[in-house]
Amino acid sequence: MTESLRYQDIKAEKSLADFMDEYLYSRMHTNDGNPLRFARMQDKESQLKGIDVCIEADDKRIYIDEKSSLYYSNAMIPTFAFELDSIQRDHAEPVEGWFINDELLTEYYMLIWPNIKCEMKNKTWVRKDIGVLRKEDFTIVEAMLIPKLELRKRIESFGYGKDRLVEYAKRLRKLYEGDTSQKEEKINDEVKIMYSGRLAERPINLVIRKEVLKESAKKIYLISQDGYATIKE
Repeated sequence: MTESLRYQDIKAEKSLADFMDEYLYSRMHTNDGNPLRFARMQDKESQLKGIDVCIEADDKRIYIDEKSSLYYSNAMIPTFAFELDSIQRDHAEPVEGWFINDELLTEYYMLIWPNIKCEMKNKTWVRKDIGVLRKEDFTIVEAMLIPKLELRKRIESFGYGKDRLVEYAKRLRKLYEGDTSQKEEKINDEVKIMYSGRLAERPINLVIRKEVLKESAKKIYLISQDGYATIKE
């Protein structure tokens, strides 16, 4: 990934984070009706430990890693991708992905499927460019709060615990080394493993259908600037 594209991604992620802070977290309340206390973790150490947001409620503190499908916004995709490994700069070997990295402090994922405003270009309505997004450009955002360990256990119930996922990723990377296309192998009707050779990091992801994610989710939200609805709790 070029530096310009990375800068574009960081800007878009920051705008989405601003949207989530203003229109979800700051409006949430604890069970006794008090405003929820939350903190957006900006320091590099927290980021490296898989913590984007820390929420305190009912004398508990939970660590959330936000993941979004920004590049598939407005597409209503029925899946989400979880990283098993990737190629990173200054690393000779593939780096363990965030989904199976047990060193991270992540307790929950906040999976986000955003929809964003469109604009007229060449007499055609198109999605606004990722690099120019502001928090006001997000319209309806779907988000799921999912316990990391519970989702891992669900995937393990399909016969794919961490060790088997690691071996599967190694096999695919060896099989498709140097391939710049996209390859996928189906585990079952709900889960597949995908190699994306066209991306600089050449990630191998576990792609999970929404039906599985919904079953594992503790809460599901629909969020807009007018308010949010909790459609599962």
